Amino acid sequence: MDFFEIFENIKDKFSEIKDAVLDWIDENRKLAIIIAALILLILICLLLLAATTSSSKKKKTENANTNELIINEQLLIPNGPELPRDYTLSRQTKEKWSDEEVEPWFTIPSEKEINALSQSNENMINEIIKAAP
Repeated sequence: MDFFEIFENIKDKFSEIKDAVLDWIDENRKLAIIIAALILLILICLLLLAATTSSSKKKKTENANTNELIINEQLLIPNGPELPRDYTLSRQTKEKWSDEEVEPWFTIPSEKEINALSQSNENMINEIIKAAP
């Protein structure tokens, strides 16, 4: 196939499409005018949008270059929240606590608390067993 043959094929196809479009326009003149007007309106809106976008970008770059920060006084770091009394930021950990250190933090559970914990564990186990196939 030659370049001129391909060109002629494309030309024939476009002429067929052009004839079909012209026939449709002749049959539906009002609808064709409305569609053409809407397409023209959309193109105008796109041109306006492109024009305003490019002009706003130029303004932004111009404004960004003109604003310079001039510091008249030395910057001060604000005070942070105060730490509560007896608050320790870090401490040396010991291998084992003495009995005096353990006493304020550890309480021996009562029989009632032990039974309640045992019962809640039994309930969880029963739920798991019921869910198993």
